[in-house]
Amino acid sequence: MKHKMVLKTWALAGAAFLLVPGAQADVSKAVVWDIPTDVAVKQFGALPGSALTADEIRSISQYRYTEDTLKVLVICVEWWDRPHTYSRETLDSMLLSRDVYGGGSLADYFDEVSYGQGVVVGQVLEWYNAGYYMGNVQYNFEALLAELDPVVDFSQFDGNGDGDVDAVIFLRSGTGQEDSRESEDIWSYAMSYATGHGPGPFDGVHVSHWNTSPELRPLRDPAWPPYFSGLDSLNNIRVFCHELAHNFGLPDLYDYDAKTDTTTYFTPADSNDHPVYDWCLMGYGGYGIFSIKSRVPSHLCGWSKMQIGWLDPIEVTGTCENLVLYDVETHTDSSLYRLPIRPWEGEYFLLEFRNPRAGGKFDKLDSDFSVYFPNTLAYGCDTLDGGLIITHVHDSLGAWWFRINYGWPWYPHYTVAVEDAGYNPAINMSANPEGYVTDSAQWWYPYETRKGAAFSPNVPGQNLFSPTTYPSSDGYEGPSGIIVRVDSIVGDRMYLYVHNPFFYDADGDGAADGADNCMDTYNPDQANADGDQFGDVCDNCPTVTNADQADYDEDGIGDACDACPADPFNDADGDTLCAEGDNCPNAYNPGQEDANEDGIGDACCCLLRGDMNLDGAVKVSDLTMLINFLFRGGPASGCPEHADVNGDGGVAVSDVTALITYLFRGGAAPPSCR
Repeated sequence: MKHKMVLKTWALAGAAFLLVPGAQADVSKAVVWDIPTDVAVKQFGALPGSALTADEIRSISQYRYTEDTLKVLVICVEWWDRPHTYSRETLDSMLLSRDVYGGGSLADYFDEVSYGQGVVVGQVLEWYNAGYYMGNVQYNFEALLAELDPVVDFSQFDGNGDGDVDAVIFLRSGTGQEDSRESEDIWSYAMSYATGHGPGPFDGVHVSHWNTSPELRPLRDPAWPPYFSGLDSLNNIRVFCHELAHNFGLPDLYDYDAKTDTTTYFTPADSNDHPVYDWCLMGYGGYGIFSIKSRVPSHLCGWSKMQIGWLDPIEVTGTCENLVLYDVETHTDSSLYRLPIRPWEGEYFLLEFRNPRAGGKFDKLDSDFSVYFPNTLAYGCDTLDGGLIITHVHDSLGAWWFRINYGWPWYPHYTVAVEDAGYNPAINMSANPEGYVTDSAQWWYPYETRKGAAFSPNVPGQNLFSPTTYPSSDGYEGPSGIIVRVDSIVGDRMYLYVHNPFFYDADGDGAADGADNCMDTYNPDQANADGDQFGDVCDNCPTVTNADQADYDEDGIGDACDACPADPFNDADGDTLCAEGDNCPNAYNPGQEDANEDGIGDACCCLLRGDMNLDGAVKVSDLTMLINFLFRGGPASGCPEHADVNGDGGVAVSDVTALITYLFRGGAAPPSCR
């Protein structure tokens, strides 16, 4: 048995390994976050994610790390001509220390935003020299894993025992292209592989979740903030927290598609349209592009905390006066409310009280987008006040792909977007009643995080969210009638008036959709024999509890009560054998006789070429079945040879042609089977 230990230092005599283009895991089987497509192709030499199957996409998009402890391996990489600046000890303090790093460490951050439910621990290895830096070209960071395998026990970093290392951070010397805009810098990103495709195994585990971030961050020139001073400083933890959150399973929540959408707010070019603004780590609250002074990341938004399981929302319907909402930074109870709009479409509002004066280390945001326009906007003027953040969520819009905030033409809205208090998209910038430049709902780029982005009683005219205000509380799919009014803020509490009619009754049976156990099927008696959440008239297993309503063969009978769960015809020949176990599924043969042992029962093969449905005749219905089989994923004939209409030994378009010629044009009959 090989014995290994996790090293506190990693030092070799000379550079034994050079990071060069070379063999690595198949990036076509991976989701790569945060990196533009053109940069990704340059850095990887291929387009990531191009070979993912639908099931793999679904698996990656649904992955969430929900254990109490996430174990992180930090590998520090430098080059002879790009040496490191800060010691391993400093980086360890910045990332993994608790309650000692100024402003808060990465571990402190996840402890706070998870309310103690997400503990980050791990190991920072000593700087590793990788030879000479060759620019932004296919650096094979993953090859380092094999180099480390003799001395690092990777299994120690599998906190949930799923056979994968929880997370690896490749911390590299120098700056990142996302900050410096230098093309030779490496862009920071996170990688998530489909199951079984990540590097490894090492000590019995794979590395399916890893990310890379830079040691340094360029400093802005105080005389002209759009430009850099030529100096660099130790990077803050924002980018590290953002990338590691991907390894928890969270997606990016900024705009990916540069799509023009004027239905929610004014977006003249949309290339800088970020639906959650700076209010969430998974938006630009992680990168801090618009917050120059602040070095701490914003909290995760309520939607993200809900996804991991750190917060459970309370559903609100009807009318509530003096509803108490506690600040989300320090409370888990009554700190996240969900207002359903169309729950069958996964559409709802989330309410959270964001309070930068809460007792935590983080969420102390400022808005410094104005640094890009120092002659127009006052630098550093927009330190955020507390207020109500209303997030509009439409889960069904993001389920089809792993990047949640695409806005494709057939999905004109973002899956997760913060509603902007007081901004009127129908009024142009010069006529905006809030003025040319103000702290409240200023016209200049509505995605900018600012004092007026949150609904607050402290800003006149910005305490109300209703169908008649901007923005409207109407849902993406129709009017909601929802009214939310912020009445006061007292310490860690916000007092709200909420009216959520939620009276939809799509099937007209008198039961509101939110309480209807068959919301699309008329059932005034709400009969439910098995006691699950589905009424008898819409339950695919009305006498057997099956909360998931799984129906693998899509025959309308749930798997829990389907005698043949993989056979949509449910033993069509009545021989008590399901199709998947029947060597002649369309001909009665309970004995399963098969004289030539070819896996095809004697009862059905081969009798008549072209007789796809085995009814003893060649008809138009057989042609339809053949076409469906070849082109639409339809069922095969119980006798495969019957699909070989022309008898050439294969099944192709030529068989369709032969059958059409025979049926409609007086062509020759299909040849004999024997």
